[in-house]
Order: sequence, then C-alpha cells, then structure tokens
Amino acid sequence: SRAFVKLRSQVQILSEASMKINLWYSKGMQQWRWTLCEEFKNGVTHTEQHSGQRIYLRDAMDDVANTVEYILDKKNK
Repeated sequence: SRAFVKLRSQVQILSEASMKINLWYSKGMQQWRWTLCEEFKNGVTHTEQHSGQRIYLRDAMDDVANTVEYILDKKNK
C-alpha cells in the first residue's frame, strides 16, 4: 500500500542519517528551547541544525515534530 511505501522510505532516510533532539527550559528567558541536529554519512559527513524557542512546552514540541516531518518530506521528493 501507499502508506507502507512512505513509511519504508522514511525508515530508509532515517537509517542514512541520525537526528539528535535537545529540549530544555531556560529560566532566564522563560521559554522552552530546542535544537535538532541532523548528520548524514554517505561517504562525506554533512551536518544541519535547526532550532527554536516557545513559551509553552506543547508549542515547542509541535515545532520539533513539524521540523522532523518537513525534513522527511523534503528528502522524499
């Protein structure tokens, strides 16, 4: 099925790259902050970093999820 093919391609992408997500609360800024580092190793190492900050935890988590989905969709095309 189409959903299986999409899931399979996402698993393949994830096996070729690693994503590290850090999430923490900054008391001084009173915000949730996050970083997502993505590293590829296809003979040449390439690193990308994404980051953000939000007042509310749920909003920060949604931003992380949206960023991961964007990265996966971009690689599927």
